[in-house]
Amino acid sequence: MRLFFNSDPRPELRPYVRAYAQRVVDADDPVVIEYVPAQLDQVLNFELGKLPGVRHRACSVPGASTWIGGAQTSFSGFMDLSPGVESFAIFFQPAGWSELFNVPVLEITNRIADARAAIGSDMQTLWNRVGGVSTFEQRVNIVEGWLAERAALVRTQNRMAVAATFIFRQHGAVRIPALAEWNSLGVRQFERRFEREIGTTPKTFARVARFQAAVDAKLA
Repeated sequence: MRLFFNSDPRPELRPYVRAYAQRVVDADDPVVIEYVPAQLDQVLNFELGKLPGVRHRACSVPGASTWIGGAQTSFSGFMDLSPGVESFAIFFQPAGWSELFNVPVLEITNRIADARAAIGSDMQTLWNRVGGVSTFEQRVNIVEGWLAERAALVRTQNRMAVAATFIFRQHGAVRIPALAEWNSLGVRQFERRFEREIGTTPKTFARVARFQAAVDAKLA
């Protein structure tokens, strides 16, 4: 299996994008079952070869050439990776996809969905362009050009999305009362609004951020 990774997006994309990755399962590779742990990135996947088998929270997921997954606050399932699978992925900040495409964070938290249904024909066009080139670097260049056009249109940020991103970047080492005060809200009011807009409580979000930071540190 060949893996490619780039964690250095263009400066104007860094508020929204964490990294790009690609996986290619070659013909002589064994079938691999990959478990998907709790994580807070919003992830856009382009399936460019054989579709992987995806089970999300004990349910089989119909195959899609492009799919978006939101933050997962617990173990969310696994993927069957067999020879012929070729995937390219964009790892967004916890609210990055939502801010770029005006999709409420809540709609994809603990879910995965066909990305074409979320933003329309542009996704199919992008999938064709990404699949039409052969190298990881070419694919990164294509998606960065597309994302930069979206970033130029962003005018405002949702306050709870900003809070979620701050929790993530601080690896969960934050005090909820301080976040509430920062947003000029009482603690319970902040917690209710965060859960209503993000899809989970700020305490759970911070716990997963700490877990993900520990996992990332082991893989570094």
